[in-house]
Amino acid sequence: MNDIDHFDGRYRRPKPHFSAEEVTIRPTVDRRQLLRGGAMLLGMALLLIVALAPKSTVDDTLPETAQVRSDPQLTTSMDCQIIQRMTYVPCGHSLTRRQVIPTELVGQNREAISAAYDTWQITSFASAEVAMEQTLPLYCPEHVVLMPDEGGMLCIFQNKYGDALALVKELDLLLSELPDSVQQAVRQGKGFATIEELEKWLEGADS
Repeated sequence: MNDIDHFDGRYRRPKPHFSAEEVTIRPTVDRRQLLRGGAMLLGMALLLIVALAPKSTVDDTLPETAQVRSDPQLTTSMDCQIIQRMTYVPCGHSLTRRQVIPTELVGQNREAISAAYDTWQITSFASAEVAMEQTLPLYCPEHVVLMPDEGGMLCIFQNKYGDALALVKELDLLLSELPDSVQQAVRQGKGFATIEELEKWLEGADS
């Protein structure tokens, strides 16, 4: 038959002829791109899991020694040193002193040392060294202090021991002889850098 069919006086276009062989369509997506995409998705999923995971409440930034409790079996040695840090409230100064442990406290644990120094706070404890601190309502040894004694007589004191005042000089003046405006300050103890400065201030207050 002719490639052109006749139909009612009109002509149809020739019918296309197809090959009997099957057409193979190859994928246009590269397998390596698929692997990369899958790896990226997996990484994002892992990051999301880590971000949503509950955080530990333990502070890992603390030094290892701060996380370990003191060993109750640890005792002081014969050459142990006592390190005492004192902070003085009126002047705000601090002083540190070092002394050999008393003989009766050699071989004692932290609990026994704490009982012996009951007004102190132990900050560290080791066989060779025990550190402690204390806040005192006194002026430090760098000051002289004007204050009345028990009888109301004005005296000059100085902190010569670190934690206690010692009498330096007794003045021939009663606290009650000072003006009312300065009696309260002197009654609690007023500190000066030198005795000369104290006496000069007292002359002005007494006038």
